Amino acid sequence: MPLKSLFLSAVCVFAGIALVSCSNDDDNAPGGAAPAASNGCYVLNCGNWGGNDASLQYYDYATGLASAPDADANIFAVQNGAMLGDLAQDMLWVGDKLFVSVSGSQKLEVLDEEGRRLREPYLYGGEGASPRMLATDGKYVYVTNYDGNVYVYSAYTAEFVKTIAVGARPEGISCTNGMLVVNNSGDLYAYNGTVSVIDLNSEEKRDIQLVNPYTASVVCNGDVYIIDSGNYYDFPSTVYRVSVEEATVEALGFSASAIAAYEDKIYYVNNEWSYEVNNYVASPLYSYDTVTGESEEVLPAEAMTNVNSLSVNPENGDIYVGYAQYGVLGTMNVYTLTGEAKGTFTVGYYTTGAYFEN
Repeated sequence: MPLKSLFLSAVCVFAGIALVSCSNDDDNAPGGAAPAASNGCYVLNCGNWGGNDASLQYYDYATGLASAPDADANIFAVQNGAMLGDLAQDMLWVGDKLFVSVSGSQKLEVLDEEGRRLREPYLYGGEGASPRMLATDGKYVYVTNYDGNVYVYSAYTAEFVKTIAVGARPEGISCTNGMLVVNNSGDLYAYNGTVSVIDLNSEEKRDIQLVNPYTASVVCNGDVYIIDSGNYYDFPSTVYRVSVEEATVEALGFSASAIAAYEDKIYYVNNEWSYEVNNYVASPLYSYDTVTGESEEVLPAEAMTNVNSLSVNPENGDIYVGYAQYGVLGTMNVYTLTGEAKGTFTVGYYTTGAYFEN
């Protein structure tokens, strides 16, 4: 029986169990392949440092079930007979392909929609090389790398095209209106990060000086929204709006540790480290209206403890919140735009988020 059929059969069996059980264990079907793109989304799990336990899951909208989160039983392992690797960083679902960066293993995987390798992974072996975040304009896939470059691949053939030099330790990346915006986090512990705004036709690059622009980068209404993480001491994290036309930034007056975008709104949470309690302190989940400039609470702070990822389904606005704690598998909760609980399921270690088809 094909792996897709095995997964669908497992979903049918476990759907019946879920009706009479409240355990998170019943919110995961065994491993196997994912069904059609329109039926669900993928979840990528970073794994533990040096653990070679990154994993790839699939969440089915109709049943509320996810495939197995275990490193040796997740979709990638079942489909390819190998582990995904060490420290999965980001993923992009473009058409019928999945691009997955695995920073610890210094590679980029290219998979089909059911998680099978379409080719041998791209390996990066240069000094400081580590693939990080991904973006697309539909024609190309752009991958930041700690070696100071953005690597460009064809979204159609997955073939390597070229590199674009940016800044030191590039992280978050977005593409809009023919422009590429790259967060260069800067030299280690130097807090000299920049944002590069690049015209994709001419490759003209303009740099904006900041402190520590890190991974977060989303597009909303043609502008790019990023988080400058600050210096973790006397310069707090700050959310900026980047105007790609003017190559300027505007501080929005609030801090965040994770952001996501849907229609005219930015969703953000700010889990900050507190030296007073020697732990992270959660904030509520807010929505920020990019048109009116007003913020509104969506979920209370108690629902945001140990948040590790934040994603929004571009089709219906469902909010996916990933939670992580040291040494145990994580959890992902699904909420509606108004903050109503919609589902929960077990994910792997340190989930990086939910990923939807572009």
